[in-house]
Amino acid sequence: MSSYSDLIVANRRLALLSLLNAANAYTLHEVDLKKALSSRGQAASTDLVRADLQWLHEQGLVLAKQPDGIWLATLTARGGDVQQGLSVVPGVARPEPI
Repeated sequence: MSSYSDLIVANRRLALLSLLNAANAYTLHEVDLKKALSSRGQAASTDLVRADLQWLHEQGLVLAKQPDGIWLATLTARGGDVQQGLSVVPGVARPEPI
């Protein structure tokens, strides 16, 4: 069974994928992601957002770049599948059915 902190992390990662899915060109800046998470009641530090983006990048769910030291994330097709619940990746929460 997962710990509460594991559930928080998995839900935050799903939220990041959902935010990217809703963005123009499926791309957002880390500052915008951080603000959007906060508005959803999932406030996270810059370090946490960056760590999640790095982890999602390693899983092939986002493309994360640091062009000027600030992260820019783009959703991949695989990330879109996970965000929709079509694929499962341990460490990312599954979306609730509508």
